[in-house]
Amino acid sequence: MYATTRKIAGRLVHNDLPLGGLRLALMLLTLVFSIVAGALCVKLWTQHNTVQKHLNANLPSGVSAVLEYQDVKITSILVFITNNLLTFAVSHIFLAMLQDIYNIVPPSMLRRFGLTLPEQPLSNITLPHQVIGMLVTTALFVAASALHTAFVFSRSSTVTVHQGSAELPGSAVQSVLDRLGIALPYRDTQYIRVSAELPWPAVLFAVLANVATLVAWYQYRHTPVPSPVDSITSDSVAVEKLSEDGKRTVGLRETV
Repeated sequence: MYATTRKIAGRLVHNDLPLGGLRLALMLLTLVFSIVAGALCVKLWTQHNTVQKHLNANLPSGVSAVLEYQDVKITSILVFITNNLLTFAVSHIFLAMLQDIYNIVPPSMLRRFGLTLPEQPLSNITLPHQVIGMLVTTALFVAASALHTAFVFSRSSTVTVHQGSAELPGSAVQSVLDRLGIALPYRDTQYIRVSAELPWPAVLFAVLANVATLVAWYQYRHTPVPSPVDSITSDSVAVEKLSEDGKRTVGLRETV
């Protein structure tokens, strides 16, 4: 069991794909932090609704308040969408590389569905598409994360208070906000602040994965692929050499 596990892990590090081990590690880290970043966006929306209900539950009867956060809500939606696009691209590249290393789906099974794998590893021949896909999705994710971060660290929520049909100033519920520990500046609200901080590790590893993919594409383009003619020629030379060695051996035996 230990030997099998060690062999499987060894193939992750030492494989025939250009920068295979490094790219797998960077893409795995990108996926992990991207999933966390997406989950934090969802937490922002749900937690805000919880805080909203908690605030109204502590207000006097007939008074209601709304914590406005539309600006950060919109930017977090952009982060969530672009993050999912990046996750989609990276996960498919990651799975293609695992397929090339381990043959998870055997060719015989693919042939049953009328599909065949190319002679070259799939993750190698699609490197140009990987570069384009990762560059585009990473750029969109960086732009959305930068906008969201700028809003979180420079803006504040506003409070709209109503008593019946009359609108009251936000200061009317300030004492309740202070008592409940509800801060209006976004940067002072933990679940909002962290949603702006955690995308950046994903951005870092995505950028590094982009660089590694570009270098891998360069290496693949400049690695000579032996042609069938060269293969036949080399086989012929090997056969001739074996034949000559055999003749020499027979000659030596006859001499003896």
